Amino acid sequence: VPGAVCSITVATKDRLAVLADPVLAEKTTELIRGHARRRAVPVHAFCVMPDHVHLVLEPGPSCDVIRFVGELKNLCQRLAWERGFGGRIWQTSFWDHFLRADEELRVVVAYVLNNPVRKGLVSEWREHRYSGSLTMDM
Repeated sequence: VPGAVCSITVATKDRLAVLADPVLAEKTTELIRGHARRRAVPVHAFCVMPDHVHLVLEPGPSCDVIRFVGELKNLCQRLAWERGFGGRIWQTSFWDHFLRADEELRVVVAYVLNNPVRKGLVSEWREHRYSGSLTMDM
């Protein structure tokens, strides 16, 4: 549905910390930014964690949420193979939650951006190099 905002969590296979590799985390961050731009998909928040990725996004004019996430997983999988990781790195599916009318987008974005703080990786979300928003100043 155009304009529907969806919060997505994509987990690595067996929750292995594949994305703890700083080069792969950086390339995944660049991939999210570039793929969102190419597909005209509004990404309100993203956060690359060691064993999962959070996205808050809307469908683009010619790319729905499922297609975007599938393409992103595929492209990131190729990056992982280039880095020497063998086999699949992603779980088969992903978790999604479409925001209800009573849920504020800024609150959901802040929750995603603060994930590294809650997990003890950084003391302030801006310190985490692998997260951000492509649509908001936070």
